[in-house]
Amino acid sequence: MEAVVLRQFGSAENLRLETVPIPRPGKGEVLLKVHACGVCYHDVINRRGNLPRTHVPAILGHEAAGEVVEVGPDTVGWKVGDRAATLQRMSCGECALCLSGRNSLCKTDNRFFGEELQGGYAQFMVAPVRGLGRVPSDLPWAVAATVCCTLGTAVHTLRTRAKVKAGETVLITGASGGVGLAAVQLAKVDGARVIAITSGEAKVAALKEAGADEVIVSRGLDFGAEARKRTQGQGVDVAVEIVGSATFDQTLKAMAPGGRVVVVGNLESGVVNLNPGLVIVKELEILGAYATTREELDESLRLTAKGLIRPFVSEEVALAEAGRAHFRLENREVAGRLVLVPPAA
Repeated sequence: MEAVVLRQFGSAENLRLETVPIPRPGKGEVLLKVHACGVCYHDVINRRGNLPRTHVPAILGHEAAGEVVEVGPDTVGWKVGDRAATLQRMSCGECALCLSGRNSLCKTDNRFFGEELQGGYAQFMVAPVRGLGRVPSDLPWAVAATVCCTLGTAVHTLRTRAKVKAGETVLITGASGGVGLAAVQLAKVDGARVIAITSGEAKVAALKEAGADEVIVSRGLDFGAEARKRTQGQGVDVAVEIVGSATFDQTLKAMAPGGRVVVVGNLESGVVNLNPGLVIVKELEILGAYATTREELDESLRLTAKGLIRPFVSEEVALAEAGRAHFRLENREVAGRLVLVPPAA
């Protein structure tokens, strides 16, 4: 089969198309014929070598969707022809955290597609069925591939962690990416006012189309004062921090008293300086959000299938163009999601 293999961490040029053996599914696994795989900024961080659990050679990609073409031994509930999409990571389903509904914190089995598990930058991939959701028959493959990591992450962030309420104001950094555009739409569906932050004027139209009430273009990422101005000095109730360390201090400055900051991204893998006094006097809540549960994926697929959330697949590109896709993503040339499409097998 053809696959994009990373044999050395570093630049996007290190992603190269190769011919490798088709893997075989084991117990509790299926073989997927990959029809589409989204390109996420997590993949960029992984390719650079900033995720310690990934070892080269590696096949990246945790946003895969495809058709089951082989079922491994003792694998119950799946058959050839089923349509599936990957969760970002595994969970055991049996530990105390899983049983309490916090599958994303499972430590018993926390393997991640594209890290310990082979990812979807390939014509075929093996997937444990605990890491799969079922794709409705009427969803296009490119949309199905991106729903988990974009809208699924937004559902986990806004509903499960932030518990956004109608009438609240939500600020979203890095809003023009796949997760950001999904979060903008979901916050509007849930009755919130949305202030979207972006670094480029060219991305304003997509954010407005997604439903953002206000868009702040901030090339220098110094948006805190402007966000407070647009809330008549009150600040925002909830912040979805997708960029991370590069915007965290400005996000804190934009918060209203009693606000909740949900950190779901850290694109530069950096650290921040935190003034505890600001957290104390405003009684801010700083929350983490990580991955998506199968229940959240099912809800995301339902929202998409019903047309309540419009997917933002900006372009479908050939699998061989994975390196170029990474380059474009790193250089902020993309609004929405790029999706890799393997050649027919």
